[in-house]
Amino acid sequence: MAFGTLVAFASLISVASAAITRRVACPDGVNTATNAACCALFAVRDDIQESLFDGGECSEDVHESLRLTFHDAIGFSLSAVAADTFGGGGADGSIIIFSSIETAFHANNGIDEIVEEQKPFIARHNITPGDFIQFAGAVGVSNCPGAPQLDFLLGRPAAVAPAPDLTVPEPFATVDSILARFADTGFSTAEVVALLASHTIAAADEVDVTIPGTPFDSTPEMFDTQFFMRPSSC
Repeated sequence: MAFGTLVAFASLISVASAAITRRVACPDGVNTATNAACCALFAVRDDIQESLFDGGECSEDVHESLRLTFHDAIGFSLSAVAADTFGGGGADGSIIIFSSIETAFHANNGIDEIVEEQKPFIARHNITPGDFIQFAGAVGVSNCPGAPQLDFLLGRPAAVAPAPDLTVPEPFATVDSILARFADTGFSTAEVVALLASHTIAAADEVDVTIPGTPFDSTPEMFDTQFFMRPSSC
């Protein structure tokens, strides 16, 4: 009874909150947003859906864009910060701004293709590389059946230096070393396991050259749990 009352109360709060959330009309005369700064993103969304994601498909470029969100963001080290040294800026777009450096890292093998594909979009829209990478990833994932709708936060400054090498975990690293690398960015073990779900729409292009483009599970166009149950490239 108490639980039912709590759920009902929470629902009322959600309805009330939605009712008082004010939206602003965007200059395009079509869209509205809760923050006027977000209006510019509608043009970016439409551009990448049409010209990068094949009209809104859960395509290979979606898979690669999602991979890029991680490879850019993981370039950060808490232990380096504690030692008063530069450990990377995280999701700051350094992998695009300093692409000649970061795409040469062994762990970033093959990521240069999506980096070069995304550069023209950044050039024609008023958005930082860090914001574009994460926005493109969020938009792209929404094209995949079963995927959650991801929140996006706007306002990342441009990177001022490349991320250090060895911040991206390698596929064949030990479990302990992978968990240690994630812990150095603030991830718990449970969060690492949850993050692995992103591989449900991924494929192996560079890990084993004898099986290029092999998906990691049997439903690569679906965002589901098959990656944990039936890995197809093991």
